[in-house]
Amino acid sequence: MHAAREFMLLAGLGFFVAGLTTYLMTWILVVVHLRDHHPQERARIGGFMFTPRAFGWFLMRRYVALGDRSLSGLARLGAIGAWSIVLGILAVIASKALG
Repeated sequence: MHAAREFMLLAGLGFFVAGLTTYLMTWILVVVHLRDHHPQERARIGGFMFTPRAFGWFLMRRYVALGDRSLSGLARLGAIGAWSIVLGILAVIASKALG
């Protein structure tokens, strides 16, 4: 049980770091695209990447409603990163609960 708990902790931390890296890199590209092509949407979600509104925008796939294929290609990677952050945190919490 101890080895499984440690594996879950390390895997969760790995998911968290990988997701955070992906989220940070794609957020910059998505914000520039929104600034240039969808200024109303950028104003609605704000300019700071760690607000709950911006993070939820990725998790709930709100970019699909804009109908911009280029934005969807960029934002899909950010959504994968955001979900990886969430799953990583859940795995760390689960490993701590098992200990």
